[in-house]
Parts: sequence; C-alpha cells; structure tokens
Amino acid sequence: MSRTKLAAAIAILMLCASLCRADAIPKGPEALKAYPGCGFVRPATDADSTLSYDDGIPQYYFPLPDEFDDHYFNVRFTAPDSCRLLQAAFLFIRVPGDTISTLPDLHVLVWPGAGLLPAVNPAGALDSVIIADEDVVVCANDTTLDTMFVSLEALDLHFADANKFHVGWEPDSTDSTDGPLAILSDDGIPSTNYSCEWWGGDVNEWGTMQSDWGLGVNFMIRVLVELYETAGLVWLDPDQPVDFALAGPYPNPFNPSANFQIQLQKPQEVRLQAYDLAGRLVDQIAGGVFPTGRSIISWQPAGLGSGTYLVVLKSAEETTSVRAVLVK
Repeated sequence: MSRTKLAAAIAILMLCASLCRADAIPKGPEALKAYPGCGFVRPATDADSTLSYDDGIPQYYFPLPDEFDDHYFNVRFTAPDSCRLLQAAFLFIRVPGDTISTLPDLHVLVWPGAGLLPAVNPAGALDSVIIADEDVVVCANDTTLDTMFVSLEALDLHFADANKFHVGWEPDSTDSTDGPLAILSDDGIPSTNYSCEWWGGDVNEWGTMQSDWGLGVNFMIRVLVELYETAGLVWLDPDQPVDFALAGPYPNPFNPSANFQIQLQKPQEVRLQAYDLAGRLVDQIAGGVFPTGRSIISWQPAGLGSGTYLVVLKSAEETTSVRAVLVK
C-alpha cells in the first residue's frame, strides 16, 4: 500500500472512531450530576487537612462505575521543583440515594504526560496502589468534607522541575454487592482541560472532561510532594488554565452546531474565525470585547460542506486554534 493510500486509510479510521464516539451514549452538561450542596468546612489551624478549590464549594459529582463505561478519573499536576511524590488526597462521596453499604476497593494510579491527557493508556501507569474498602473515606454528610489521604511514598516516584504527571483513581473491586464511589469536582470556573478520563467500551481512549462532558471541571484531588531543594513539603493543586485559551469544539465531529469556550485573564477584544485547510477565511464566528473568565460561543456554519476547519482565536497579542470537523 502506498503512503498516500495508507494515510487516507488511517484518516478514515480516525474519523470512523470519532463518529462512533459521537454515536455512543451522549455526554454533555445535561448529564452532569449536581452535588446536593454543602458548606465547605476548613479547620482554622490546618489548611492542609482539606481541599481548597475556587470558592471551596463542590458543584458536581462523578460516580464510577457509570452508564458511560468511564474509568480512571484523573487530573494533571506540575512539579514546582525536583521532588518526590508522597501522598494523594481525594474528596469522595457515596452516590446520593445509594443504599448499598459496602464501598469498593480503591485503585490509585500515577501516569506520565505533559499534554492534556496521560501519555499512555491505563496499563502504562508509572505505578499504582490498592486501598482496601474498609480504609476508603467518604464525606460524612452535607456539612463535612472529609478528605481521604492515600500514601504514595512506597511507589518511590520522583519528578524533575516542571515535570507533569497525572493522578487518578477507579474502583478496583468487581464485587456486585459494592456500591459506586463518586469524586467531587469544582464548578469549572476557571475552566480547565486537565481533568481526564478513560472512556471504555468501543471507544477505549482518553478524553478531557471538557471535550467529553462540555465543562472544564477540576476533580477534587491534590498531591503532596517533598521538594529536594528546600526539603519542604508542598500540597499541589491541579494545573490551572492558561491566561488565553480556546477549548472545544463540543461535540466534535459536529452537525449542525458546535460550542467553543474561550478563557481570558482580563477583558479584551478578540475574534473567533474559521478557516479551511487551504488557509482561506470561511466564517467570522464572533468578535468584540469579552469578559474575564469563561465564555461559551456557539457556531452553526451556513453554506459550508463537510470537512475539517481551523477555528482561530485572535487578540491583539496572542493567537490560538483548534480543529473542528463538520459532518453533513
């Protein structure tokens, strides 16, 4: 087979995989499960004993197992200096309304990966640890956020300055009497692309929560590292969004419309434009002064045929882009 034919075949297979994914059980903001609500309780003298995100109020919960055959909810971290990984901390709850008393064993994993997603499939984790069900800690009630601490010191994982890695989990037990376990998340403001999942079934690939669910939440996971330079201990929050970012489209491929998310650190004038792969401007999607934070922009192209388009976000100082596949 020639290189040209091989490349075409690979492209068709990738498009078919994307279409199969789009035809799977749909995810999106409407599938998000809102946390019933609790006031965040922070001890006056020990800030490290609980997790702190944005305003500190959990907004959503994500159970495993779920109806989408999801696995390995995780977030990405960046080493602030040469360090050793010591602990992970999680905010788990029982699924609201669940009356099954037995919790599953917990499987905590660490993956390499400088991109949005782990660099390898789940089997390529750097290492992992199993926590017995009797040691799994869940938030006790609507007013107390009990944190579960997992020791990772025995894994002996070391990271250089600015190395990026993912820490995640899934239930380990397949006992049918076990109930599901759910991780809490923030409200996705500011939005991030660094929370990921492994979508199983016929898909079997990593995806961000932004691309799969349509909201850039951070799972409530933190890690403790020991810094070599200062011999200090530091709790790390998940990676936060950059100052100027474009996320989406959701869904992708799409028809007839797709949503994009722009993230700005300050109010500024920007333009969102679509180009074909020959570099021709084919649509002015949006333009004007947008506020600080997250803005959602919908694109419903008129008169464009099926194909891949480059959607570009421009300001006076910066430019970023994503690819969007229109299927008619």
